[in-house]
Amino acid sequence: MTDLLAKTHSILERDFMEFRPFGVNPNGEKIRDVSGVTVRANVNYLEEVVGQAQGKEAGERAVKELCQLLNTRTQDSTYHVSPSFLKNVWNSYSYEFVCYLAEFSTALSKDPQFQFHMGKNKFISPITQTLGRPFPVPQIYKMFPHFGEKFAKGSIRFSVGLVTNSSAVLRMKFTDQVFRQFGPYRKRCAELICDSAKAGLAAVPDQIHHLEFATIQDLQCIANGDEFCEWEFRWPPQTLRDHLFWPVAALVTGSATFGYLRGAHPDFPLAEALVLALFPAVACWVTGHLNRLRKKMTTREKLIKEQVLFVETRHEELREAYLEQHLKLNREICKTVEG
Repeated sequence: MTDLLAKTHSILERDFMEFRPFGVNPNGEKIRDVSGVTVRANVNYLEEVVGQAQGKEAGERAVKELCQLLNTRTQDSTYHVSPSFLKNVWNSYSYEFVCYLAEFSTALSKDPQFQFHMGKNKFISPITQTLGRPFPVPQIYKMFPHFGEKFAKGSIRFSVGLVTNSSAVLRMKFTDQVFRQFGPYRKRCAELICDSAKAGLAAVPDQIHHLEFATIQDLQCIANGDEFCEWEFRWPPQTLRDHLFWPVAALVTGSATFGYLRGAHPDFPLAEALVLALFPAVACWVTGHLNRLRKKMTTREKLIKEQVLFVETRHEELREAYLEQHLKLNREICKTVEG
């Protein structure tokens, strides 16, 4: 059994990566520990943070430096990376590679909480937001294993504990294959991944339903020697306030009109007073109904636009990936001819 080091020991103490960072492993199996969506979130956030502090060009330089640092830890140049490669969501990576990337990003950003802030701001992708909006917050948390599997296919076991209208207990556990990649640096690697994961989950109410960020209570953590990471999230429950406003307004308006007619004009016929009181009440009800329909149509139109934009973006990324592979093949052919 590997002797685990304290979480103050970083995987950067390992001079070179011991596992292939992407592609296929020695057994011919595709490396799919971490989705390219997660890596691009790290890279984009690093570029934004440095760019906001030092200017756009500094942000771009930080990403180039990140690639250089990663390449110095990869002995086989076949696995060297570039900014465009890291920003391609169709790639997938080993967890060892992602931990190196996380450590270097933290150092370049000069933010010790880089992973937490990145998870909070970038972890929920536009497509996840779009897919999640039809569901209430508790249901989204119940679907945690489904969404989690898209970002860490087969490398993490996700499970759900008690979920209420305003709280959820979620759990994450790495597979033995991932633990082998971490080696003695398991605690620090787990801390980095835990920070980004729980921050992204806490952002669900805000980024999907425009509520407040959920509060986080750490229940267990691999970084502290536990078997798995477990958190409890709490958020303000969604209410029916918006749905009740117009019916209540209709009742109040109608009642006020009827009361005024009976008080100021006691000789006014009762039946006619009731009919007149119904006019503002019905007007409020119709206005509220139309507003709800308008909001639904606006939301639906926005979702459709987001889905179309996502498809177009993915098509462009696939095209660029194809061109990149085509150029790579040409370079290999040229080397063969020159040799």
